[in-house]
Amino acid sequence: MSKVVQKLNKLNNPESFIQINTVKGFKYIDRAGEIVNSYHKKDAPPQFSMALNGLVINEPANKINQLKITSETFWLKFVEIDSLDMVSKIFAKEAEKTLKILEVEKANRIGWRNYFIYDFKNEEEQKKYLKKFTVIDKTNPILIRLEIKTDKEFNANLMIQPVIKTDTEKTKGVLFDVDIFKNGDIKIEDISKILNSFREYLSDENGFLNIINSTFD
Repeated sequence: MSKVVQKLNKLNNPESFIQINTVKGFKYIDRAGEIVNSYHKKDAPPQFSMALNGLVINEPANKINQLKITSETFWLKFVEIDSLDMVSKIFAKEAEKTLKILEVEKANRIGWRNYFIYDFKNEEEQKKYLKKFTVIDKTNPILIRLEIKTDKEFNANLMIQPVIKTDTEKTKGVLFDVDIFKNGDIKIEDISKILNSFREYLSDENGFLNIINSTFD
């Protein structure tokens, strides 16, 4: 098998999202204001919207694009991604701080979703790549959905779709939308360890990169 993508950093990673589904997180209703206070910047409140069904804070801290909290979830979005290691460390830190306020001790799911984009040199290369997914004559694949069995304590879903950049050249590419997740009884103090295992799988040439390279054969 050819290794078109030898390292994960060869792919553009424009967005990353991490969410944990909490157990007994309904103190959000009582303590949403305390969470907002924890993100004050120089005595000024962040830009936020708050309701019984959830709290949204835009740019709550450096490198974090958006934060969402409900009685059952804690979610962060990143668009300034230096590395996946940076993303996992920031999320673990923010989750520990906020869930301590909510007195949440465990979760039942943790998921990390990333967008990775591979650019083709030209449109013909993109068409050639997508052709292998075409099983019916005179059709073009718009979205390919795959389940990944990792042989680990977590699994993943992968969606593949053609994309066109908004640059002057209208560069053609393919988007790998991968969502790695673990279900079960998850202790809050184990979040960092679990995210590290996700990150290692994503950059493993025998893990996620092997799946990606297989699509180019």
